[in-house]
Amino acid sequence: MGVNFVCGVAVGTDVALNDLDNQYNAVFLAIGTWKEAWVYLPGTELKGVIPALLFLEAVSKEEPVRLGRKVAIIGGGNAAIDSARTALRMGSEVTVIYRRERKDMPAIKEETDDAEAEGAKFVFLATPHRIVGDPNGNVKAIEVVKTRLGEFDSSGRRRPIPTEEIRRLECDTVILAVGEAVDLDFVRASGLRIKENNTLEVDRYTLETSRSKFYAGGDLISGASNVSNAMGYGKKAARKIDQRLMGSYRWDQINVEFQYSHQPPGSPTEIARHTLTELPAAERVESFVEVAPCLSAEDAKEEAERCLRCDIKDHH
Repeated sequence: MGVNFVCGVAVGTDVALNDLDNQYNAVFLAIGTWKEAWVYLPGTELKGVIPALLFLEAVSKEEPVRLGRKVAIIGGGNAAIDSARTALRMGSEVTVIYRRERKDMPAIKEETDDAEAEGAKFVFLATPHRIVGDPNGNVKAIEVVKTRLGEFDSSGRRRPIPTEEIRRLECDTVILAVGEAVDLDFVRASGLRIKENNTLEVDRYTLETSRSKFYAGGDLISGASNVSNAMGYGKKAARKIDQRLMGSYRWDQINVEFQYSHQPPGSPTEIARHTLTELPAAERVESFVEVAPCLSAEDAKEEAERCLRCDIKDHH
């Protein structure tokens, strides 16, 4: 399609936004939230405190990772659960600490249930207070503050409010899995306006930033979200950029009208669904093999044939 990919380039270091401004008629920023968020509390400098993404990356690359016998994980998202299940497979006892209730966890419910079945323990309504070290600078324990839930916040969940009750959990490794953040270092130097929640300010209708010719979308303007939202931002930005550069709206020339029917073709035949049998929890933690085996080619074909039509959903 004529797209040119330039890899191994750090914007703000290898190339400045001013350079892009001079070379292109429009620039779309879609850098995502690749940077790991950090917990600022006493003790994070101790040996045995590991960022979750760094831990998971090292394990996936089969690099040496030193874990203690007791691992405490701070967070309630998918990275926290992935870290928990990984640490269990490395022989550690795992406790996941989350500031709200179980139902409020952003992690996939099935993954959380699997982690619990595999031996992970959960401490809910608790937020980290400090990480305690020994005289040699190693993690010895973590102190957490019991929380209670207050009014609903902007996330649609009740806000955790710290109490005066402190609990101490013995551990020798702490994994920080509190989410991802936008790397705004080069953005700040460029003069683009940043909102209070550390996302980039854009015009909600055009996705143009405070600087002419520069557009942005995805997690950079919404905070950590999902792939489908990022794709939607990309399409919207493409429409607005094309309209500005070409002087007219041309998107309807790509998406031409066609006849559409909600009626599935033919007479559907009932085909039973193939169910995958997961390994027992006791076997899962012994290795990193897939928990649920893949469908065979024949079974996958039969599963595809069960679909009446991909764009028709049951709304009942």
